[in-house]
Amino acid sequence: METYTRRNKLSFFVPKLLSVAIASALCVSAFAQEAEVASNDKDVEKIQVIGSNIRGGQVAEALAVTVIDAEIIGQMGIDSMDDLLQLIPENGQNFFSEAENISGGVNAARGDIGTYNLRNLGTGNTLVLLNGRRMVNSAAYQTEQVGGSFVPVNSANVNTIPVQGLSRVEVLRDGASAIYGADAVAGVVNHVMKTDFVGFTVSGRWSEYENIPRDEQSLTVEWGKDFNAGRTNLSVFANYYARDRVNSQDDPRWANSDFRSRIPEDSPWFGDIAFRGTSANSLFGQFDLLTSRASSGLGSDIVDGAGEFEVYPAGDERCAFAINAQTCGAPDGQGVIRYNLNADRDLSSELTRANLFMFINHEFDNGVESFTEFSLYQSKTNLRRHPTASFSSSKLRVGAENYYNPFGPCGSPNRLPDSVIGGNVPCSGLAITMDNYRFAELPRIVDNDGDTFRFLQGFRGTFGEWDWETAVSYSKAKKEDLTRNRVSNNLMVEALFDSTPAAYNPFSGGVDSNIERTLIDVVRKNETDLMSFDLKFAHTDIFELPAGPVGFVLGFEYREESFTDDRDDRLDGTIAFTDYEGDTFPFVSDVVNSSPTPDSSGNRDVSSLFAEFQIPVLENLNVQAAIRYENFSDVGDTAVGKLAFGWRPLESVLLRGSWSQAYRVPNLITINESIVTRSATITDYACLFAAENGGDPNQDILNCRYSTQRVAQGSESLVPEESDNTSLGLVFTPTDELTITVDYWSIEKESTIGLFGEENHTLLDLLFRLENGDTNCASSTFSPAVPRQEASAEAATIYAAAGICPAGEVSSINDQYANLDDRNLAGFDVALYYDVDTEFGDFKFSYNGSFIDKFEQQAGGQAALLVQAQNNGVIPINFPITGFDDLIGRDGNQEQRHSMRASWRKDDFGASLSGNRIGEFYQSSLTLSDGTRYVIPAMTTYNATVDYRFNMNEVNTRLRFGIRNLTDERAPLSDNSFGFFADAHRDFGRSYYLDLRASF
Repeated sequence: METYTRRNKLSFFVPKLLSVAIASALCVSAFAQEAEVASNDKDVEKIQVIGSNIRGGQVAEALAVTVIDAEIIGQMGIDSMDDLLQLIPENGQNFFSEAENISGGVNAARGDIGTYNLRNLGTGNTLVLLNGRRMVNSAAYQTEQVGGSFVPVNSANVNTIPVQGLSRVEVLRDGASAIYGADAVAGVVNHVMKTDFVGFTVSGRWSEYENIPRDEQSLTVEWGKDFNAGRTNLSVFANYYARDRVNSQDDPRWANSDFRSRIPEDSPWFGDIAFRGTSANSLFGQFDLLTSRASSGLGSDIVDGAGEFEVYPAGDERCAFAINAQTCGAPDGQGVIRYNLNADRDLSSELTRANLFMFINHEFDNGVESFTEFSLYQSKTNLRRHPTASFSSSKLRVGAENYYNPFGPCGSPNRLPDSVIGGNVPCSGLAITMDNYRFAELPRIVDNDGDTFRFLQGFRGTFGEWDWETAVSYSKAKKEDLTRNRVSNNLMVEALFDSTPAAYNPFSGGVDSNIERTLIDVVRKNETDLMSFDLKFAHTDIFELPAGPVGFVLGFEYREESFTDDRDDRLDGTIAFTDYEGDTFPFVSDVVNSSPTPDSSGNRDVSSLFAEFQIPVLENLNVQAAIRYENFSDVGDTAVGKLAFGWRPLESVLLRGSWSQAYRVPNLITINESIVTRSATITDYACLFAAENGGDPNQDILNCRYSTQRVAQGSESLVPEESDNTSLGLVFTPTDELTITVDYWSIEKESTIGLFGEENHTLLDLLFRLENGDTNCASSTFSPAVPRQEASAEAATIYAAAGICPAGEVSSINDQYANLDDRNLAGFDVALYYDVDTEFGDFKFSYNGSFIDKFEQQAGGQAALLVQAQNNGVIPINFPITGFDDLIGRDGNQEQRHSMRASWRKDDFGASLSGNRIGEFYQSSLTLSDGTRYVIPAMTTYNATVDYRFNMNEVNTRLRFGIRNLTDERAPLSDNSFGFFADAHRDFGRSYYLDLRASF
């Protein structure tokens, strides 16, 4: 493999760093031996702090860090870390929202998962630490949109960390790859647990919602004790949490997936079918004969000219002929029975979660300190999802011999009489293609079990003037995702060609259809592993400068990480399905409505050398300089550096700034994934242009939104994403009680890994057709990445009226993971902290605001052609170029997020009020033809608590009552699955909780 090095910017540092590291390594054994007789007069301190490896360094105050302590977390009234994510202004959308992932199927990361997305830069761009060390990635992964389509992403699952056991959460709002290594692009979040606890505390919380029938319960036990005259401490923490599901039928706002009734009459979007979230696929389907009407022997009162008919419930006014007691039929064109996707599906799963942490700290006689950490996490979720429907690219057929076929063979008890269908239908019967049909007898039910454990053993001590610390850790995460009530294509084909009463009956409206014979369970098993070893040496005074001592850290890290994605036999090709067109694995799976996915796995090992200096340039100017070299077994090596400064021209004024290089390596999935076919519902913009300009604006003839296949695969040619991060800030402390901070930041990221995108490919195909006109329709100038079926005669007429060559539905789209062009972000953070103690009590107030004023994904190559064509008016302005150009305020990329907290405490009484505001953004898919954007307004929620502390039978007790979403704010309307943008908003309304804590 060709070695990759970051632009050789830092190549001259590497030999020196290697030399120092080798020399240090040779001294390790001597250091260890010397430590055994080291003096106990000097306390051993940890050298790990957020943003720096030099503990207590003066430059630490110059780092842009937000600290959320246990008291604040308690006032938020949250039970899961993914709830905390919603309340951090610097964090962006929650791409692991169960409500938004409802259509993701088995390829989504389901269950109890949450992860950070600082600056909206995307999952995997934030490094997540637990007690200063890297966490294992979540076992399950999913996809997020980067560029024009969705690429695999993974990161640590923060829900494995119980919020009740946290001492604090530290958010470093700056790139820090030179300090921590890969993935620290948008920032670093460190979770500090209570690792040295003494006492016994029991706490419980009960919550109830006002608008929905959900309850939540949490029980926490903390126990710790010192042994050996205080030299040994054992701390144990356990938490159990349970919650009820939230179903679409729990609130009328979600109960019907057609949200057009919620649009005001004076809105430009009144009646817009984009808000019609119902599906054309139902138990009352559309069926297509394999022959035309003329050759079928059927009359025009049964099928249309193309041999198509529709099924309705018996008694429907559109009925032209009776099929059985439950259903009737009519020629195609009368309109389909649309299915309410929210008839029974969950916004949030039923969940139980258990956490166990154990910490053992021990100081040996020689002054060396041992620290041991063990943690275990288990979760179980149950989620109801809408029933399944076949992809339009892989339709099923009803055999002529099917027992329930209304045009079956002569003598079949369910063949319609000649008085209805005439006497010209062949006695062999007519085979039928199932179209717009959904196997809606039963919902899909997803059980997801998650397990994670971590063991860490470390030592720290001193050797002369040097501090040293080392640790080895091992973590494993496992996920098992089981979906019940799925339908097997193979079993369904058998049932559709069965001539006995046991056949599947697609003409019964779901009544006694024999669906049971086709149902299967589909399982997905995932594992990730992380093994790491680190060794650090620190010296707070390696040499003196006129302004003070220079601090220094030198370290080495090694880690091995791996993943395994084991798909069900019916998905990975072990049990293959071949459709009537001859398509088979890896383009078609045996599971209806699930894309085929081969098993995949991968691993890498990473070696790192790093050094950090703290340099007092002047008495009031401190500089941090850091460098890291990392070598990856699969993508080569890279070296990055960082410079930061803190300058205090006045006692009350601190100027701080930094420049750093950061990187994110291609994750193991994007490198190791073999060919992956994904079916996705897309808007075909060539079709949409024809419909809007060729006389079919309501798409009565054309269907421009349908499912098609995207074919992509992992690539070993991917290189790390690189970024240059800069920040400049001011900290103003006019009094001891008041602090104001303002920080500007920017991220210039190169080689972002993404895809051009399915809909962008259809836009490019449209552009080629517009440039070609309608004069040479045999031309090969149309997009080769978008092979299409032949257009029907009716469709060709509409295309011709629009002035472009006719096009049938897209058969598949060929795309490839690639390093795209630059992605640039910039913005500023503002914070205010006020803390004053008066005779009326202790008052605290804080405000944090995050403002993004630049978010661009530069369009190069084919994307640049689309942007230029749209700017020139060739492509309509309401046809979005997905994922490129200016992304600020687009599809959940809010320009502003704010949080506020105010608290009061007087003796045994306390109260708090907090607020969180998510700024407005627009939904690009709803942009009108004149460029008018659909703006989703800002949403503000408030939480309030009151508490009382008292002593009961010598037990220190605290009773707290809290209200979340005090004003019962509901999420603004969007056209998403449940009528709101669930990646950004919550829509559960007001809830109440009672929290009781007793310390013995």
